[in-house]
Amino acid sequence: MDIWMVAMLFAGGTFAGAINAVAGGSSFITFPLLLVAGLPPFAAGITNYVSLVPANVVALIGYREEFARVRHTLPIPLMISAIGGFLGSMLLIWSGAAMFARIVPWLLFAATALFALGTVIKALLRHPLAGRKWIGLSLFLQFLLAFYGGYFGEGMGFVLLTCLNIFGYEDLHEANTVKNAFISVFSLIGTAILLSSGQMSWLHGLPIAIGTLFGGYYAVRYIRRLPETILRYAILGWATVLTAYYLFQSA
Repeated sequence: MDIWMVAMLFAGGTFAGAINAVAGGSSFITFPLLLVAGLPPFAAGITNYVSLVPANVVALIGYREEFARVRHTLPIPLMISAIGGFLGSMLLIWSGAAMFARIVPWLLFAATALFALGTVIKALLRHPLAGRKWIGLSLFLQFLLAFYGGYFGEGMGFVLLTCLNIFGYEDLHEANTVKNAFISVFSLIGTAILLSSGQMSWLHGLPIAIGTLFGGYYAVRYIRRLPETILRYAILGWATVLTAYYLFQSA
């Protein structure tokens, strides 16, 4: 791998770390870069998963004021995150590389749909669904997202952010803080499981991981100034193009 590819992976990681901390959708940047760099889909998926862990963890430092306000609400969601993420990552190891390679285009399609769905749901529901009667539905959706996140994870960050915003976290920055904590938990557990597969490429993953440290903490303060709608639709547009490409390749 030449220096230009290393630089491209680092730049992609920096941008991915910033958008991951703010809106989600970072894997739509880094996963295709790893494929372009020559990794097979299964190794690219695991390398991408592990490399993006620092983005959410470091973003919590940037949201430390919001974290102090919401930490009393975190124990149950984080427990759900741990269980769902564990089961999703175990499924990925069990299903293996051949299955993963076959379903990558459809996973990307599902991820793009999930990413778009968050905007639609938010538009349809003008008022947050707070209150005890909605707790069960909220926790069930969080489990499903953690399970999906443990297996693949693309597109789930924004959907989780939207769900949290709908189910009681009216302040978007507080919802983002909970999202980053939630993803950090299942990502760390998933990393411990996925590293046992021996498919992690540190040569490709380290430039992305180092980039996410910069993006997740420093770049976030600038990208937060962008209108949220512009950022979301830019990510969705890129995801749609990427998904169409891989579906065409698999046809």
